[in-house]
Amino acid sequence: MQRKLIEVAYEITYMCNLRCSHCYNSQELSHREELTTEQSKKALKELHDFGATKLKIGGGEPLLREDFFEIYSYAKNIGYEVNFSTNGLLVLESMDKLMKNRVDKLQISIDNLGEKHDKIRNKKGLVEIVEKTIDELRDVNMKISIATTLTKDNYKDLDDILKFCREKEVYRWRVMKYIPNGLDDKLLLSKEEYKNAVIKLLEMKSQCDIKPEIIVAREFDLIKTPMDYNDMQCFGGKTMLSLKPDGDVTPCSYIHHITCGNITKDSIGKIWGSKEMACYATDCYDVSCEHAEKCRGGCKSASYFMTGKFGCDPYCWVKKES
Repeated sequence: MQRKLIEVAYEITYMCNLRCSHCYNSQELSHREELTTEQSKKALKELHDFGATKLKIGGGEPLLREDFFEIYSYAKNIGYEVNFSTNGLLVLESMDKLMKNRVDKLQISIDNLGEKHDKIRNKKGLVEIVEKTIDELRDVNMKISIATTLTKDNYKDLDDILKFCREKEVYRWRVMKYIPNGLDDKLLLSKEEYKNAVIKLLEMKSQCDIKPEIIVAREFDLIKTPMDYNDMQCFGGKTMLSLKPDGDVTPCSYIHHITCGNITKDSIGKIWGSKEMACYATDCYDVSCEHAEKCRGGCKSASYFMTGKFGCDPYCWVKKES
C-alpha cells in the first residue's frame, strides 16, 4: 500500500469528567499544555492541505473544551468529514450548540447497561443520562453510533447491548478491541474468550438485517469475507495519524511513546516522512501464513502492549486453524 495521509485522529483534550477503567488517556498527562484554538485550526489546515479528508475527534472529553464547536465548525468548513466521540455526559446541555453548528452525527461510548456501565465509567447514574441523551438526539434526527470496548467486564453481555442499540434505533454499533497495559491487565480477555466473543459478534453481524450496522474492526476471522479485507490491516503511518492535545503526532492513538514530531514545530511533510512514522507503517507479519497479504499482521498496538514488541496480533487464531 502506498502511504498517503487520509485520516487524522485528533485527541483534542486531556481533560475528562470520567475515570473509565479501560481508558488509555492517562490522567498523568492532564497537566500538559494543549493546542490553543488558533494552533488547532492551523494544524488542521496544514493536515488538510497535505491530503487529510477525514477527522475523528476524541479526548479526553471533547465537550469540555470551550472552543470545541469553533474548531469542529472550522474543520467542516475547510472540507473535512468530521466525527467526534463523547461519553454523553455533557451532550444535553450542548444541544443548542450541536444544532447551531450542524452536527449531524456523533459517537457515544456505552460499555454495558445499568450499574455495570456506571461501574466501568466510575459514575453513578451515567447510563440514565446517556439513555436520555440518545432519546433526545434521536428526536432531532441525529445519527448516533455506539462504541463499546470489549473487556472482561462486558464480553458476556453483548446480547443485552445489541438489544439496547436496536431499541434506541442507533445506526451503528462499533465494538472495539481493548488495548491493555500488559498481560496482567485484569480487563484483558484470554485468547479463547476473545475468539468466542468475536465469533458471536460475527454471527450477530450476519443475522442483522436491521439497524444497527455492527462494526467489528480488524478481526482476523473476517478474512473469510473479501469485502472486509481492507479493514484488516493496521493503517497507522499508512493512511492515518494521531494528533495529541499538545501537538505531538504519533502513528496510532494508542501509541504515546513513538513521537514523530510536533505540529507546532515541525512541518507535516517532515512528520509524515519521519523514520518513526515510516517504520511504524512497515507491516509485521508471518510470511508463512497464507493470509498474511490480507491482514498484514493486524493490530500493532495490541502486539506491543501484550508482548512488548511489534509483531502479529497476539489474538489471531486464523493462522493456526488454516
